Amino acid sequence: MPSSNAQPLGRTRLVHAPEYNTDLALFGVDKPFALDRGELVLKQLAIDFDQKIPVLRPEPISDDQILLVHTKEYLDQLAETQTWLNIFEFKNEEYKADAAEKPLPELLDDIRLKCGGTRLACELALETGMAANLGGGYHHAYPDHGSGFCVLHDIAIAIRDLQRKLLVERVLIIDLDFHQGDGTAVIFKDDPAVFTLSVHSKEGWPDEKQISSLDVEIAEHETHEYLKRTKEAVLHSLNNFSPDLAVFVAGSDPYEKDVLPGTRFIKLSLETLLERDKFVIDTMADRQIPLAMVFSGGYGPDVWEVHYGAVKHLLIRSM
Repeated sequence: MPSSNAQPLGRTRLVHAPEYNTDLALFGVDKPFALDRGELVLKQLAIDFDQKIPVLRPEPISDDQILLVHTKEYLDQLAETQTWLNIFEFKNEEYKADAAEKPLPELLDDIRLKCGGTRLACELALETGMAANLGGGYHHAYPDHGSGFCVLHDIAIAIRDLQRKLLVERVLIIDLDFHQGDGTAVIFKDDPAVFTLSVHSKEGWPDEKQISSLDVEIAEHETHEYLKRTKEAVLHSLNNFSPDLAVFVAGSDPYEKDVLPGTRFIKLSLETLLERDKFVIDTMADRQIPLAMVFSGGYGPDVWEVHYGAVKHLLIRSM
């Protein structure tokens, strides 16, 4: 996009650090996690706005914050390699212990930082109205175990910490990742102060779904209704719940260019996903509900395009 469209950005609303792009090869891991999504988004935004995009660097979350959501036993288990192997469920050549320069438990340092990014983005949203962590969204983590590549539940940790500090009471989680936010559903199942909306693939993993406040399952033959049903679900949630903060889990894995075999049941165009993300951002902005966005799922070299469109709209809408 030409730089003639450049506008002053105002307050810093994005959270990121170079460590988000973890060098998984050092850990012997070869899996298309697309950890460079934030880096690619910032690079393209700098071209669009004709200026370097300011970001805030988060602080890693502490054990004390982790224990607001996760058990002490599980936190201790994260020092063991087998725990990480259980979470990642590597197949074939995806993990080569002999090629690793670092043990898997050292990944926890980067994950603590990315979780801190979600905590900071939530606080920024409360201060400015809108913010994004260019990473995070680990919605499959449970209190006592990790799952689906998710080790710590950054969203739940952020919410519990904000509630503890009386910065928020009621929070709406809008999860539009391809996969159900099963860990989210379990963590908040008995908490009326947190409304969990999950729009996800019916056929996709996890095979055993949990019960969110509102679940919208999209079957493979229903993908033409994705936008309509998603918009209806967001509005239904807001008609039944008044949040102090909304957390938008903006997964890019429903994108037609996502390379994970398990996402084959929903393949949406870039234009459709941009309309989805604009709707969520605009709806919260119009209702003056603070919104914090996290990236969540997305696999392969092209999924950053989805996040780029969402983050750009967030910046433009917040000017």
